[in-house]
Amino acid sequence: MVEFTLDTDIGSDVDDLMALAMVLGSAEMNLRAVTTVYGDTLLRARIVRRAYMVAGRPAPPVAAGARETRSGRPVWWAGHEGGLMPDLASEPVDETLDAVALIRASTVVAAVGPLTNVADALDGPHSVEQLVIMGGDITSGKPEHNISCDVAAAQAVFASGVPAVVTGIDQTERVVLNEDEIAVIEASGALGTLLAAEIRTFRTWLGRPNSPHDPIAVLTAVQPELFTFARGWVRVNFEGVTSLERDDDGPHRMVVDFDTTVVAQEVLSRICRAQTGQNVPPT
Repeated sequence: MVEFTLDTDIGSDVDDLMALAMVLGSAEMNLRAVTTVYGDTLLRARIVRRAYMVAGRPAPPVAAGARETRSGRPVWWAGHEGGLMPDLASEPVDETLDAVALIRASTVVAAVGPLTNVADALDGPHSVEQLVIMGGDITSGKPEHNISCDVAAAQAVFASGVPAVVTGIDQTERVVLNEDEIAVIEASGALGTLLAAEIRTFRTWLGRPNSPHDPIAVLTAVQPELFTFARGWVRVNFEGVTSLERDDDGPHRMVVDFDTTVVAQEVLSRICRAQTGQNVPPT
């Protein structure tokens, strides 16, 4: 059993909601807390609470974290966050909870948004032994969203030397769910119905099919055997471009390959188990 805290910018790209559903459908994953980051973090926390409610699951502590970036870069906001979830203001969120304190008390943290909360947590005494990060791109030479949103935070996190398994967009964008697979998610229960609608809404906004970036990154925590890694130090320049400095003794393991069919099927199966365990596609 992997017990961890999920730090997320849920509500913009649908892949955060997909990652949460995948965790709910994974018997060997246990969320001790969820923290939200970047922009209207209270709204993001309410989205987390709604997802648990729709799934019929009791929610762990959910804390709204940092709204602003360390770097001072303006927050990007898509505008559709929570649009398919009516009456979100009715979702209870304990605003006294401290996101940084929850992260500091965790041994494993899965960070699938900008790294502001994580950087703040690592600034003081903490229990974090392992990070699981979705971010970066070591092949294109272009900035990736989670890193470029708060470059200062990303630089601090990777420079800290805390061990991290990192999955970049250069790998995750190799997986795209087709309409038949989305239909399977849709048929898996109320959460699946919501998730399929969110996927289609995001694809319409994006203007193209999206990829399940965050679920793939989180999957590395429990099925590392499905992935090929290179070890070293992840470096982030001031434009937010990431690179991997190879070092057999380095603290970072970067995903450099995986079987896209196998990983996509694993993600899909786990998402479909989030609520009822029915309509799980064959493996």
